[in-house]
Amino acid sequence: MQISYRTLAVALVALFGVCARGQMSEITRLPAALTPEEFPIFPWDHLQASKEAYEDARACGMNLVGFVDPKNLDLVASVGMKGFVADKSIEARNPALGDAEIEQRVKALVEKAGNSPAVFGYHIIDEPQKREVKTVAKWTNAFQAAAPKVIAYTNLLPIGAFGGTDIQEKFTDYVDSYVAATHPKAFSFDWYSMMDDGSIRGNYFECLEAVRRESIKNNVPFWNVCLGCAHFRYAEPSPATLRFQVFASMAYGARGIGWFTFTGRDRGNYRLSAIDLQGRHTPTWEMLRDANEIPRCLGASYLPLKSVNVFHSPDVPEGCQGISSSQFVKNIKGAGPFLVGEFTDPAGNPALLVVNRNLQHSTTWGVTLKNKATMRRVSALTGKVRAIGAEDDWLPPGGGILLLLSPVASTQP
Repeated sequence: MQISYRTLAVALVALFGVCARGQMSEITRLPAALTPEEFPIFPWDHLQASKEAYEDARACGMNLVGFVDPKNLDLVASVGMKGFVADKSIEARNPALGDAEIEQRVKALVEKAGNSPAVFGYHIIDEPQKREVKTVAKWTNAFQAAAPKVIAYTNLLPIGAFGGTDIQEKFTDYVDSYVAATHPKAFSFDWYSMMDDGSIRGNYFECLEAVRRESIKNNVPFWNVCLGCAHFRYAEPSPATLRFQVFASMAYGARGIGWFTFTGRDRGNYRLSAIDLQGRHTPTWEMLRDANEIPRCLGASYLPLKSVNVFHSPDVPEGCQGISSSQFVKNIKGAGPFLVGEFTDPAGNPALLVVNRNLQHSTTWGVTLKNKATMRRVSALTGKVRAIGAEDDWLPPGGGILLLLSPVASTQP
């Protein structure tokens, strides 16, 4: 086939016209997926026991398959994933069981699981009451003795479970009692706060504040089990609600994310989980995949960081701190409102995670630092680190940006 010079010229003009208007698009490979040991990302579910279901969870950005019957561990291992072993022999709400019986059951389950590479941990209990902590501790300590290389996993009640006065003190005492009795490798909580009127529940940040304090005080990482489907008065999932929960958790220093729920439930007004009751993808699936790619892309830069402060601006939620507490920021501009996590890297260099708390509107942002520093941004879409450039001063609803700061190079001879 012959192409005339005129045709070729027209094509070249069109091509250069596109280039002149903006950069040509390119496909960028994501960074390697985080391991669950680095940053667990998991569905709060017993997934259907099939390779297809497990591989689909991985394709959605999960690195754990959730809760697993011991008989399905080989299947989980065959797709290169891990999960929390869940078994009816674990009765952490039963105070009548003696120490010897608990130890016997734990030993039997650990032997049943064997040396399967699919065992990430053992699921002890969800949301124990404070009166149950003593029994939970017996199970946790028994598993930690019998299987010290994996996690004995409990998800704690949120701050909203404690009514009356002095709620934060009650919640702090509850978390303290659990950590002191179990010395866990990690702990998690849930406090679903994306509401169907577009708001964020009032004491959502107060809960994160308390969890962060307990995590730092006890040197135990925390995970946040986030809202992944609509039910009760909770919002239907959107890109804004899903990414916001990830960014807000990470701004407070979280080291893991769970999603309640990933698969459908035939009860009440549950709807729009990523996988419906027929096993089909809903619109939530791709939105959740995108949210799960945030820690994957930020991981290499985020994981070495140490949380040193969190502040809000311009308005400050109850139980939280304002910009006057900031270690590194003098002023922040933009409509916001903003949540800012402050960190240091192993060399002592500062880092900021700036989050747009508005779930309906984008905002511009800008920070004035207390000390001169060069500022680079880490892309939550690709993981690439580069200087702040054109249009990087915009955040989408619920979006965030990780900024790495380093001292300005001296010009003195």
